Amino acid sequence: MKRRTVLRGMLGGAAVGVGLPVLEAMCNSSGTALADGSAFPRRYMQFFWGNGVVPWLWTPVDTGPDFTLSEGLAPLAPVRDVMTVLSGYDVKTGGRYPHTSARAGMLSCAPLAEGEIWQLPSLDQILASELGGDTRFRSLQTAATDTDQSVSVASATEVIPSERSVQGLFARLFGEGFRLPGDEPVFDPRLGLRRSVLDSVMDQQRRLSGRLGASDRARIDQHFTNVRELERRIARLEEDPPNFAACAMPDAPPSSIPDDARGRPDVAQRNELMGELLAMAFACDQTRVISHLLSPSVSDVVFPIDDIELGGVLRGHHDLTHNEPLDDGSGRDPLWRVQEVVKYITTTLAAFIQRFRDIEEGDGSLLDNAIVLATTDSSNPRLHSLDDFPILLFGTGCGRLNTGFHHRSEGDNAARVNLTIARAMGLPLGSIGMEEGYVTEGISELEA
Repeated sequence: MKRRTVLRGMLGGAAVGVGLPVLEAMCNSSGTALADGSAFPRRYMQFFWGNGVVPWLWTPVDTGPDFTLSEGLAPLAPVRDVMTVLSGYDVKTGGRYPHTSARAGMLSCAPLAEGEIWQLPSLDQILASELGGDTRFRSLQTAATDTDQSVSVASATEVIPSERSVQGLFARLFGEGFRLPGDEPVFDPRLGLRRSVLDSVMDQQRRLSGRLGASDRARIDQHFTNVRELERRIARLEEDPPNFAACAMPDAPPSSIPDDARGRPDVAQRNELMGELLAMAFACDQTRVISHLLSPSVSDVVFPIDDIELGGVLRGHHDLTHNEPLDDGSGRDPLWRVQEVVKYITTTLAAFIQRFRDIEEGDGSLLDNAIVLATTDSSNPRLHSLDDFPILLFGTGCGRLNTGFHHRSEGDNAARVNLTIARAMGLPLGSIGMEEGYVTEGISELEA
């Protein structure tokens, strides 16, 4: 018996359905998973930060499970056993547009077209199209800094903006429409009306498409994809959410997160609060795909790090990557100020990952049933380089990936990482990408 078994009948001449709770007949003999192995779905998240790393302080000097953490990766020590470091992979799709070419090449495996237009969807949207239809939110896009920029791209004309407010994210996830497992559903009669209206519109859309040219049909199809997404969300509101024991109502975030006395945003707190909410969104099966932006490309956010002023003046991240002297007479490593920012970023990443690891799910953790890709928009930000690209993976995707080691390539295509993830998430893809980003082989060393 499947978890979403529904008893169907007729009531007053109308078809009705009644969902069932999780029954013993649906589970395996130990009760730790459903009989078909689908109790804990695989989830995917991409964690992105702008402006790259300091490459000579990033890549570990040795490989394998006993690798030594580099200075840039040292803050990730608490989660190193669930982290895989990938090095030596190059983004092959060209760097015509600094920063943006690299992020598109890494996340979509395709070069940007004229005007910095994405030619293929980002990996999260490829996965959302297959995995997101059974959840309340097909995918979520968030940002820990004050921006609505995003690296979640559905098509050449649709970059999905990020939710940048912690309070807004809480209201969206756990406000109106959210119910804990076991709560009695509250049916709003307006939902049925909205459903019938959408059905009627979809019928008209099909008739209209037959009279349109190819380009107009593409625009109409994109528009109604959003309508269908709304329909799925309405349907989700009418169902009982999955009975996951880890699902709980989180505490409401503070009403505001003020900047410090020097006007610097508390990015770490914003990031950790969003991590708490997003982890519970996974646990409650509200979504299975997330794209989280710590900071956008070319971001000049002034991170709250003391004693890294340049010329006695606070400088933004992107400014430092290009204007910090390589030798300032201090005897410290070149770009040591940028390196302090990188360590701040990896510290926030470690806390973010820990939020997903802290939630128990079955005989493991929520992170065990997820794959997190953490990456950026260049290896050396001063040169906007695309070789030896910074790539980190966390989680095993329900045992599909190996983790806890450093794997080094010698110039292989970074698109192989995306193909490996997509296959681990259950997509039967023979290839991914286009032009220089096209690949047909994954990374066997990652596959469990």
